Amino acid sequence: MTTSARPLLLAALAAAAFGGCKTAPSTQAPAPAAPPAAEAPAAEGPEGALPGVSLEGLTPEQKEAVADFARSEFCHCGCPHTVSACLRSHHGCKHAPRMARLAVHLVRAGADREALRRVVGAYYASFDRRSKLEVEAFGPPFGDAAAPVTIVEFSDFTCPFCQRLRPDLEKFVEARAGRVRLFYKPFPIEQHPGALEAAQAGEWARDAGLFWPMHDALFAARDHGVDDLAAAAREVGGDPGDLRDALSAGKYLTKVRGSQVEARTAGLRGTPTLFLDGRMYTLPDFSEASLEFTLEDEEEWKAHGGWERD
Repeated sequence: MTTSARPLLLAALAAAAFGGCKTAPSTQAPAPAAPPAAEAPAAEGPEGALPGVSLEGLTPEQKEAVADFARSEFCHCGCPHTVSACLRSHHGCKHAPRMARLAVHLVRAGADREALRRVVGAYYASFDRRSKLEVEAFGPPFGDAAAPVTIVEFSDFTCPFCQRLRPDLEKFVEARAGRVRLFYKPFPIEQHPGALEAAQAGEWARDAGLFWPMHDALFAARDHGVDDLAAAAREVGGDPGDLRDALSAGKYLTKVRGSQVEARTAGLRGTPTLFLDGRMYTLPDFSEASLEFTLEDEEEWKAHGGWERD
């Protein structure tokens, strides 16, 4: 277990807001894209480079880090200008202000200049890197089943970081009825006692039509031995003997292993990991503001088949 579930992103921040449970490390790392040539610093300082962007609460060093980012990174609106140039001259652009707000958020969380470029670069690159994730066998979703955006959460019932995320993620989905739905998929960290058995118990509960009550009971359980899982099954109205038999026979083991393989293929390095319509969520915290930011971007991408051009 570690506090850095995503080494490339979380370790890049001086102070990550959220961690995770780590699986086997990957030896492959995407190389950051080379930034465009930087503009000369604006004589009027960071505020002049970032018109209309609130820098409230940032230190002078943090303000300059955001301004340096804005002067050197291209805007994703499709114009041939940096974020700063777009803010100053392309007033109809909605992407430059969003990119600047994201940079402010990350710097406030502890990102230095190098980490800022890396994290923002990885975030925007993620929109072109999508995995086809199986969800039909992992329903029902939490939230509106007809919602257009799908979040897949790879999670472990024994992971404390997954347990911390769970209520906030469910609250986020509940508050956005009609916009987003949530599928839970198992990725047990097998160094955790009872993780593999708990994941199988979750899949047993799906077949019994008891998944979300069992999901809650498994996260609430202090231990995940067979007796504890049987007690959870009884608590949610299931047949504990049937669950014992399923665990003994390994009835759901292949399904759980398949979920693990799919997650690793999609780039997962630890739990919890989210995917929005197959795109890995790469921001270094799971705050409501960050989740809403990326959901809005996902909705734009879905509506226009890519970024809407200003």
